[in-house]
Amino acid sequence: MKRVYLLVSICLLLTATAAACGLKPTPDPIEIQQLVAEAVQATIEAMLTATPYPTYTPVPPAPIYTPPPAHADTIVPGTPESQAGATFRTHIVVAGDTLSGLARKYGTTVEAIMEANGLSDPGLIIVGQVLSIPVEEAPATPTSPPTLVPPTATPTEIPAP
Repeated sequence: MKRVYLLVSICLLLTATAAACGLKPTPDPIEIQQLVAEAVQATIEAMLTATPYPTYTPVPPAPIYTPPPAHADTIVPGTPESQAGATFRTHIVVAGDTLSGLARKYGTTVEAIMEANGLSDPGLIIVGQVLSIPVEEAPATPTSPPTLVPPTATPTEIPAP
């Protein structure tokens, strides 16, 4: 019972203090209408500066990267116009390839590769570019196998002790 009495007295004290400070238990309906009208007006002003309907700008799809095939080396008895009758190997350029590296790999010169492909700058090759690499034709193989000569024993003198 003492607890209920204490609780009621605290509530009365709080209510009296709130009334003395000018606090109202519920807001005035006219004040609520004014606050809502101000909020609506601010929202309308903000909407006038915004785009009424967002527009869609189509974006083209990104190209799909397909890596060039690994070194696709084939020997083509072909003829770039500059060297009729020569044999060429095709090479697809991959990242890290240089003309000097290709010349070492295929046993030719940078100048020969540049001439076969009509290049003017040895530093300008592009990944995926197909290059014609001139190769020397292998020497003709003999039709008959070489004759083997067995070794002969040569007598040697043993020095006397």
